[in-house]
Amino acid sequence: MKKLAVLTLMLLGIFTLSACGDQPVEGPTYLDLNPYADVNWEEDTHLLANLHTHTNNSDGADTPAEVVDQYAEMGYGALAITDHDSHISDVAYPWTAFSEVGPQSNPWENRDPSEVGMISIAGSEFSHHHHIVGLFTDYLGRSDEEELELMQNVVEDDEDAVMFMAHPGRYWKKDVEYDPSNTYSPEWYENLYETLPADKLVGMEIFNTDNRYPDDRILWDKLLTEFMPERPIWANADDDYHDEEIGWSKTHHIMSDPSDKDEFRDTLINGEFYAHYTRTAGEEAPKVAEVVVNETLRTLEIKVDGDYERVKWYSGYDEETNSSKLIHIGETFEYANFEGNYIRAEIINDEGLFTHAETVLQPFGFVQREESE
Repeated sequence: MKKLAVLTLMLLGIFTLSACGDQPVEGPTYLDLNPYADVNWEEDTHLLANLHTHTNNSDGADTPAEVVDQYAEMGYGALAITDHDSHISDVAYPWTAFSEVGPQSNPWENRDPSEVGMISIAGSEFSHHHHIVGLFTDYLGRSDEEELELMQNVVEDDEDAVMFMAHPGRYWKKDVEYDPSNTYSPEWYENLYETLPADKLVGMEIFNTDNRYPDDRILWDKLLTEFMPERPIWANADDDYHDEEIGWSKTHHIMSDPSDKDEFRDTLINGEFYAHYTRTAGEEAPKVAEVVVNETLRTLEIKVDGDYERVKWYSGYDEETNSSKLIHIGETFEYANFEGNYIRAEIINDEGLFTHAETVLQPFGFVQREESE
């Protein structure tokens, strides 16, 4: 009889815990923007890409074919050659016509993207003032164009073009007090993102080469605080390859068809990718195995593929310390009573060591509303 009573109590306890787990969590905050909502984590491919790359068509050391070969050997599935507009007269594109761009006395070798197994993307780094990477475009710009005018002209010239701000930490410094009217002030960046549509000026670099501009993420958080969730700004990570800078900063694009160039472009617009940085060139950073959203418990959970030490969650900017605000540490973030308008996750491995690696997800956006709404 005692055994039966104990068993009954155990079953009742299990049932009670299960029932409680299914109860909606109360709170005013709701997930409004999830860039990974349409991702099939079990079946989609995580395509490795570099979207800021130079050759000897401008100030790089290697021919376009040599650059393509190096990235192909490292397993990349997409590459944009983005030589500086001020140095070139022709974009090195398509890859099958490299020989027509280079010196005729010693023609460059061509490459067939389908044979090397990569998506080839036309691009240029507009570099008159603040550098801007343009993709899916052969527009070269003019030396007299200001940044906003240049980007508006790109949009008018190439309807498929998308852009992101290159290494903003070269221009904006966290310890400098800017007048709002000054070039490179946070307000100056805000004006660009307010004026250009989100499907054209899609983001900014947060990692460049070996994270040479660590202020990039701080500026990113300042801008996200102003714009989320209505106007997302996605994070890029790129080698900015010129000579030996290969395999430090990269992106993984989550795609159902890793050969579909249109789908790749869509990942840039929708934020269906994440950014990596490794302190040692060519090393592996943690990959995102899955983002689990529980709308009943109102939680975000990051599942990781690969070695890692911790997951950090950031939101906002601390004026006193000139740094991004660390909100939480752990794989799961509970947002029912979160007061911010966005959160972003960083997966850290070997923190502070030579093999240090970071994986940064795109931001999730939130809105606050009454329970009755």
